[in-house]
Amino acid sequence: MKTGFMREKILKGAIKLFLERGIDKVSTRDLTEYLGISRSHIYHYFKDWHSLSLEAVEGFLNNELEEFCAIIEPLSAKAKLRELIDGMITDKPDPSRKLYSSLWLLSSHNENYKCLVQTCLAKWQQVLTDIIQCGMNEQTFHVVDAKRVARQLDAMLLGYSEYLSNPASEDTVKNAREDIDDFIQKNILTIK
Repeated sequence: MKTGFMREKILKGAIKLFLERGIDKVSTRDLTEYLGISRSHIYHYFKDWHSLSLEAVEGFLNNELEEFCAIIEPLSAKAKLRELIDGMITDKPDPSRKLYSSLWLLSSHNENYKCLVQTCLAKWQQVLTDIIQCGMNEQTFHVVDAKRVARQLDAMLLGYSEYLSNPASEDTVKNAREDIDDFIQKNILTIK
């Protein structure tokens, strides 16, 4: 039981530092100083820094997805879709931006991070596909190729999210929301 507690403490500490600085800007020394433990303690529980980092980031990504799915579970398809859009298209600073930015960078030259990013994106795209399918079942969305529309909308959301990652004006955010709403209106919503 103590082993599980210490592993969890190390993983949570790593994520806290990754969120503050980015994955690539945190070292074993930073984590040991933050937690007040020795390097040997970390390597007792993890094979190496890379394994620890991957496990911490994967846990963080899965937790975010699970939390989102729990929040939207009781909602209508339209409300689920709005929740997803509002989470991605915002003028508020994203506290996980440094973690995600460093993850995308690492994935460009590290196969393990690349697989992690691809898996994460596929899971989120499946959530979006399921939301669209739910809307078709509720008859509030057109009958469409849910996977194709999910890919299109996901690309639009990711693009705007990246574009808005730098401080964005209210007008820029408003325009992004209007563009996305226009796409949804023309391609997904059933007019009643």
